[in-house]
Amino acid sequence: MIAYLVVGLIMLMFTLDVIVSLLNYNYRNKPIPENVKDIYDKEQYQKWLNYTMDQMRFGLIKKVFDTLLMVGLLVFGFFGTLEGWTNGWFASPTLRTLSFLGVILVGLSLINIPFSYYSTFVIEEKYGFNKTKKKTFFFDFVKNLILMTVLVGAVIALFSFLYLQFSDSIWLFVLFAWIALSMIIVLMFILNVKVFVKLFNKLSPLPEGELRTRIEAMAKEVGFEVKAISSMDASKRSTKLNAFFSGLGKTREVVLFDTLIEKLSDDEILSVLAHELGHAMHKDAPRMILERIIIFGLYAAIIGFIMQSLTLATAFGLSGIHLGFGLILFTILIEPIDFILGIPLNYLSRKAEYAADAFSTKYVDKKHMMSALRILVTENYANLNPHPIYILLHYSHPAIPDRLGALEKL
Repeated sequence: MIAYLVVGLIMLMFTLDVIVSLLNYNYRNKPIPENVKDIYDKEQYQKWLNYTMDQMRFGLIKKVFDTLLMVGLLVFGFFGTLEGWTNGWFASPTLRTLSFLGVILVGLSLINIPFSYYSTFVIEEKYGFNKTKKKTFFFDFVKNLILMTVLVGAVIALFSFLYLQFSDSIWLFVLFAWIALSMIIVLMFILNVKVFVKLFNKLSPLPEGELRTRIEAMAKEVGFEVKAISSMDASKRSTKLNAFFSGLGKTREVVLFDTLIEKLSDDEILSVLAHELGHAMHKDAPRMILERIIIFGLYAAIIGFIMQSLTLATAFGLSGIHLGFGLILFTILIEPIDFILGIPLNYLSRKAEYAADAFSTKYVDKKHMMSALRILVTENYANLNPHPIYILLHYSHPAIPDRLGALEKL
């Protein structure tokens, strides 16, 4: 019975995802809000419609494949078979868990290559977004796989150690797992630009000049010290635009995509960075980290529940409670929880975006923020008319008509 419930949960979440995606796709035929009607001309609008259709169709195919794959692995007892293999490879429980999950993660990464390749070299290429060379694509895959193996392996080894130490007191395991996850998320945030971004991209100091001087002056006026201002070679992979601040506290690093520098004026770039400084002033990053820590506490409790249920393991062919399989089940069971939690969390995120936009207008005229958003929409082919339900469930940023409308009112 419990196996049917888990499979039923997977199919329920799949069905909800498809319904919401189709609602959003069909909503494209609704009249475009007046304040964004002039963003795309007729040819650009048709191109956006085609891009949206291709992305939706591809996403649906991948979703169907991923769902059927997971259901197949569960129903046909693959995880029980894999447990038998890995138990024969190693005597150490930690190595058994690492090898069990290693086979799954590497296997899923390899299976995902054709999908990623098609997305990059067919869809993104078709609409002029892709700048990635095939050599870069496969080199990125290898680096991602190595990085994932090291990081995930280290986290799983830590979890295995904690589980072996506290298997008789499962809630102590839950407590220490929560503490470990909380420390990891803070560390990952701190190391993002210092390590992970630099593994895949080249950061070059922004040359001395008016733009750099104005960025430093604006940051100083707000009360921040800019440690470094860098241009990132995003154009070797995509034409899409972005910029971000990194770090905590009053010392920050600025990273500008080279595509952003190319497409936006100095005033527009400053408005984007003033928006990011707004997030810093409002302490949005610490708030988001705190949110994740609280949610990780819930996640740890779910893992604790799974690791006490012999029935959950034996229902899918395993000989007993297994940490590796418990983590697989965890990814399934948290999906409806993430679905529900996403509603208030996305709302808070959208609210923070409005506040950051308003903050930016204190330092740069709002017309530059509005023109920057229009360029970002045009270059990234953003949806001008998403379905309200899709916004509610998936949008961490306000829809462009709403965001421009809020700026117009300031």
